[in-house]
Amino acid sequence: MLRHTDRLHLTYTSPATFKHWLCYLALACAAWSLACPTQAQNAGDPRLLRLLSLMQQRLDLAQDVAMYKWNTKAAIDDPVREQQILDALAQQAPQYGLEPRLAQDFFAAQIIAGKMIQTALFKEWTSRSQAPFSNPPDLKTHIRPALDKLTTELLTSLAVSQPVLQGKDSQQTVELAVMNASVQAGVSQTVQGYAAAWQYALGALVNPVKVTQEK
Repeated sequence: MLRHTDRLHLTYTSPATFKHWLCYLALACAAWSLACPTQAQNAGDPRLLRLLSLMQQRLDLAQDVAMYKWNTKAAIDDPVREQQILDALAQQAPQYGLEPRLAQDFFAAQIIAGKMIQTALFKEWTSRSQAPFSNPPDLKTHIRPALDKLTTELLTSLAVSQPVLQGKDSQQTVELAVMNASVQAGVSQTVQGYAAAWQYALGALVNPVKVTQEK
């Protein structure tokens, strides 16, 4: 069973670095798509694009979570609740035709990605002595219901995307999908920490068991 009581490594990539990374990836994917038209077609698979969109929607909520925690002085890390979520996912996964470990690893990466954004935002707000925010979204009545809805949608989408994700050259397929105009449009370069978090979240699709821990 995946445990997250250990300290997690968090990294940050600046928007400028992220832009250069996207340019490099775009050129590489363009050349690769000409050589591998089948994988290029898979990159436009609506199932995969839907999954990427849902992952972005989950990341978008990280700023709301950060504002709520900033106002309430709550810790970014909540290992007990995180483990409860992962344990519940292990129970739900078979209902969607997913292996429990696969579902846990995928959502562990999404959770960490969200905390990367929160950490970057807290750093920014601390440096400028940010005052409490006015009427941020409430954790219990707004944020958690939204996250619960996305969890169900992500489980469904992850399951139906498995034929694409488990296919040959799946990493290149995902990289090509990331360059899709609709996917790029959903990537926020204005929220602190988003660039690195998005890369981390994607790692769950191309590099299973991407979570790293420090004992």
